[in-house]
Amino acid sequence: MKRIFVKPRELVVPGTLLAQGPYKNGRGTFREGNRIYSTVVGLVEVRGDLIRVIPLEGPYMPEVGDNVLGKIVDVRFSNWAVDIGAPYEASLRVQDAVEERIDLMKTDLRKIFDIGDIIYAKIKGYNEINQIDLTTKGMPFKGGPLRGGQLVTITPSKVPRLIGKGGSMINLIKKLTNTRIIVGQNGWVWVSGKNDELEKLAIEAILKVDRESHTQGLTDRIKEFLTERLRALKEEGVIDEVPQIEEKSDEKGEAE
Repeated sequence: MKRIFVKPRELVVPGTLLAQGPYKNGRGTFREGNRIYSTVVGLVEVRGDLIRVIPLEGPYMPEVGDNVLGKIVDVRFSNWAVDIGAPYEASLRVQDAVEERIDLMKTDLRKIFDIGDIIYAKIKGYNEINQIDLTTKGMPFKGGPLRGGQLVTITPSKVPRLIGKGGSMINLIKKLTNTRIIVGQNGWVWVSGKNDELEKLAIEAILKVDRESHTQGLTDRIKEFLTERLRALKEEGVIDEVPQIEEKSDEKGEAE
């Protein structure tokens, strides 16, 4: 019999029965017979036939298919070492970063990605010896490094709350602060704004979501917080107008 015993985003504890039947058990779970149980305190995530539990605390645990932000920490002969906030370093190989064939003997890989660059990548592979392989092919921004902006980190399990139902929360923050925001499933968030004060305000809102993610009425409070701060910035002459936006509140804290 195929059955899921919990709801997506439900908080579970170690030993909680999650599902039975031909489901795949992902991170934060274990299988006993045809049943899948949680191994951590965290939030349930269901992706098709894959069931995993995202820990409420602790480092990011990679999953194939996740889109993540990372920082280049080393440039090697044929790849780059990348920090993605996981317990283990990730690797981005040349063939997973560029379309054209590269002569490694003649090419300085630092001209493609250098130490300190922030990239947006997808987890291509993750195996039992903790090897994490990334790819930037097919990603936005032509797979190049993200220029400018600031990087902020939140608890990985709270990423769906930051995004909000149908993108409601993150779109609210982006529109009111007029910033570009990219959210990685590893809890790393890149924020870039033409105005330093608005960029800073967007980061404050993101961190507020991280702190208050399990409370009700959060979308309305974030909107109120941003609106009050924007009015103050207008009085100070930092901005000309306070953006007006109509957003449906997300009282139950649901997220896609």
